Amino acid sequence: MSPRKSTTPYAGPPAWLDAAHELPLPKRSGYDAPRFVSECMAAFLALGLSPRRAADAAANAMGEASWGASVWHGNAGGWKITQAYARAWRAAHGPDGPPWWKARGNVDSEDSPWCFYRAFPSLGDFLREWLEHFVPRPGTPTPYPRYTPAGAAFWADDPAWFCHLILAGYKGDPSRRLLLRLRAAGKPDTDHPSVAAHRQIAGRVLRLWAQHRLGVDVDGRWGPQSRAECRAVQRGAGLPETGELDDATLAALAPAGAP
Repeated sequence: MSPRKSTTPYAGPPAWLDAAHELPLPKRSGYDAPRFVSECMAAFLALGLSPRRAADAAANAMGEASWGASVWHGNAGGWKITQAYARAWRAAHGPDGPPWWKARGNVDSEDSPWCFYRAFPSLGDFLREWLEHFVPRPGTPTPYPRYTPAGAAFWADDPAWFCHLILAGYKGDPSRRLLLRLRAAGKPDTDHPSVAAHRQIAGRVLRLWAQHRLGVDVDGRWGPQSRAECRAVQRGAGLPETGELDDATLAALAPAGAP
């Protein structure tokens, strides 16, 4: 089901955004799922993430940006601009505000009628800043302290990091309230639709990326051809020839220099 969009007429940007820096919304993103997965994984691996951790982070972008179909101006996470963010931008970069684009808000997520989104020079720039802001490494400064628990869990390879992201408000108040209700009722976090979907998506991201690295059809189905090529890589790396994507095999598939 498509999200319900606001029908409120547009009345211009808020006073803290420079209208001269609005960018038009493109007709197409330029991405399909295989290309989007490949570029996200390459960017995260270049930033020092392991393949499994990179897939976990990329899974969030897949959900937010519809597997690449909704990537506008490098923003693959629906990163909205707030007044505080605009103020911090001006303090760091000068009086001109950040470039931005707009879209109608989602009613069910309790968005504002119109939302204003940050434009990035590239997808790689977005992914790097996303890591720094929303899953900050322990001990590093962060402009959003409420995401510190998400960062601590993410860098400790704790799958609960995504739940911390929800509890910090990343997915909106309705999603946060639902997770709190589930926990109060003693139910597992995987009963939350966003948590369950994220874990499924992360597995598919790994399969798509591995197929790209193996040079087989990138369709997400781990069939006989994928297993055969995977066993060949395992054989060459001196690993057990299981045809499955364990951590040692993922490391063997990663480009030279990746963790």
